[in-house]
Amino acid sequence: MTDESDAQRKAKRLQQRADRLKADFEARAAHNADLYGRFAGGQPIVPGHSRRSALRDRARADAHFDRTIDVYKEAEKAAGDARWAQVRADAQDAITAVTSTRERPWGPADFLPGDIVMVRTFQTGQDTYLVKRVNKKTLTLDGGGGGWDDPKREYDRVLSRTRGGVTVTNPAEGENQ
Repeated sequence: MTDESDAQRKAKRLQQRADRLKADFEARAAHNADLYGRFAGGQPIVPGHSRRSALRDRARADAHFDRTIDVYKEAEKAAGDARWAQVRADAQDAITAVTSTRERPWGPADFLPGDIVMVRTFQTGQDTYLVKRVNKKTLTLDGGGGGWDDPKREYDRVLSRTRGGVTVTNPAEGENQ
């Protein structure tokens, strides 16, 4: 039995919701075809005893069509949310796989100015920086803007460190360097 992360469960729930909304949209679209059947081929509404009934049927079909469009938009948004949640879950699982093999967390003693580090940015992203300064709780990284945009990242956001062409993902392995 696999141990599914919260992010994977959330992504699965969002995908199920998107699938339900898509099925609802398809059912409504088929029903719309039936409602507009009376007016197939551009049949005009002719004056007479059935005019009020035809106008009522057309108004009912138009209202149903408007609701169908709303369901379509909601289904598209839900599908986008599900895709984004899956991307986040996959990235989080990949980061967890890297960090779970560590024997100890990163700390200030593991870095020197000039090291190249890969750090997590936000939930799913990662970026590579040059270490500018090693601080007690954070690394000051070279943002490339001459100092005004230098980001700081906590040590728990570091995924790997490269020094002298050797990349280390477990800080215990890099103790001899």
